[in-house]
Amino acid sequence: MTADLAWHTVTEAVFDDLAGGGGGREVARALVSARRSRTLAFLRLLATDRDPAAAQAFAVLGDLRAHDPGAVTRVLDDPAVGLWATAALLRGDRGESTPGCLAQIAAAAAIRAGVVVELLFTAPTTVLPSLGTVEPIVGRARTDRLRWTPFPAVRMAPGVRWTFGGWPRGLLPDGLGLAVRPDFALWQERLEAAWELLATDHPVVAAELAELVSAVTPLEPSDVGEASATVGDALGCVFLSLSADAEMMAVTLAHEVHHAKLTVLMDLFPLFDTADDRLFYAPWRTDPRPVAGLLHGAYAHLAIAGFWRERRQLAESARAHQEFARWREATWTVSQMLLDSGALTPLGHRFVCGIRDRVQVWLSEAVPASDLRTATRLLAEHRQRWASGG
Repeated sequence: MTADLAWHTVTEAVFDDLAGGGGGREVARALVSARRSRTLAFLRLLATDRDPAAAQAFAVLGDLRAHDPGAVTRVLDDPAVGLWATAALLRGDRGESTPGCLAQIAAAAAIRAGVVVELLFTAPTTVLPSLGTVEPIVGRARTDRLRWTPFPAVRMAPGVRWTFGGWPRGLLPDGLGLAVRPDFALWQERLEAAWELLATDHPVVAAELAELVSAVTPLEPSDVGEASATVGDALGCVFLSLSADAEMMAVTLAHEVHHAKLTVLMDLFPLFDTADDRLFYAPWRTDPRPVAGLLHGAYAHLAIAGFWRERRQLAESARAHQEFARWREATWTVSQMLLDSGALTPLGHRFVCGIRDRVQVWLSEAVPASDLRTATRLLAEHRQRWASGG
C-alpha cells in the first residue's frame, strides 16, 4: 500500500465550534478520516521486511484498497483495528495484538470486497474485524475457505449498523468490567429506543453517532450505578452498561460521542502538558483525575448538560431540570479548574475557554427553585463524600 496519508487538521472556526460542543456530520466524518490515517500509518510501520507475512498482508490490503476502497475503509475504521494497530506497535505482547493482526485485517477486507486471497496467519486467529468470529486459523489459508460467524448487530437506521461485542482475547485494557452474557434482545430494544429519541429530538448527536460509532460493547453496572467508558485507541466503540430507560441510554451515547470527538482532536493538537502528573477533583468521579481525564470529563459533561437543556425545553421534567442544573455547574467549575491549573497549552486554553463560555451562558437560565436546590445538594454531597474518602 502506498504511503498516501493525508495531513489532517481543522479550521479555527471548526475548532472553536467543537470546543463549544458543536460539530455535526461532516466534522465527525473528518475526525474519523484523521483517525483512519493514524491507523494506516501504524499498520505500515508493522509491515516491515523482518515480518514477511505482515508485509504480504499489507500489500494485499493495498491492492484491495485500489479495488474496493469502501471495503477497506470499513475494516480500517473498526475499533478493534485501531486498538490492534496501537497495541501491536507499542505493546506487542498483549494477547492476539501482535503484527499477525495484519492478516486478519486483510482477510476481513478481502471478504468484504468479495475477493479471494491467500494469507499467512502467524498467530491463532479467532476474530475478523468488523465481521465476526472465525474458527481458529494458523498457517496459510484462503479467505473463501474461512468458516466465520457474524457478530450480532443492531440496525439503528438505514446505513447505521452497530456490531455488538466481539473483541480479540487480551486486547482490551483490564478493569473495564465487560458484561457476562448480556441479553442481546433487551440491549437491541433499549438501543433502538435511544436512537429513535436522539434522531427525533437531538439530530446533531444522532448524525455524529452515525459517523463515529460502529460498535457497542456491554459493561456491567458499576458500584455507583450505570457505567460507560472510552478506550481512546478504539475509536468507534461505545462501552456502556444497560441504562434504565431510553432517555438515560441516549444521554450516555451523547456523552460518549463527545469523548470520541475529543480523542481525535487530541491526536491532532497538543492541548495540555502530558508531563503534568497532578490529580484533581472531578464532580462526576469518586477517584481523582489527571489532566487528560479532567478535560475529557468536562467535555463529556458539556454534552450531558446540553442534552438535558434540550430535554427540558421539549417537555417539563424534574429530572431534566435537575440534571441540567447539576452538570452545567459541574462543567463550569471544572473548566475554571483547568484554566487555573497551568497545565493547558495555548490551544488547550482556547478549547477550555470554549467549554466555559458555552456553559456560562447556560448558568443564567432559570431552573425551578426546588430542582435547583436538589442539584446543588447533590453536588455538595458528592464533594463531601470525596473529601472524606467515602
